[in-house]
Amino acid sequence: MKPYQERFINEYNELSERITKLDNMLKKYKNGELDFEPDCPYELLYTQLIYMVNYLCVLEKRAEIENIKL
Repeated sequence: MKPYQERFINEYNELSERITKLDNMLKKYKNGELDFEPDCPYELLYTQLIYMVNYLCVLEKRAEIENIKL
């Protein structure tokens, strides 16, 4: 595997993990179950999640085109 492919896979995996964490946090935020008070409003964090998911989809399409197994 080429170095750029390894970096690509690492980026994909890290982004996927961050999406999961942010999604879990937003569920708790919406249900009033957080053990802290976020500075950002829910809507802004949700928008961030949407962009992150869209970026993940772009990476998946690139992986398909570049024959990188995720």
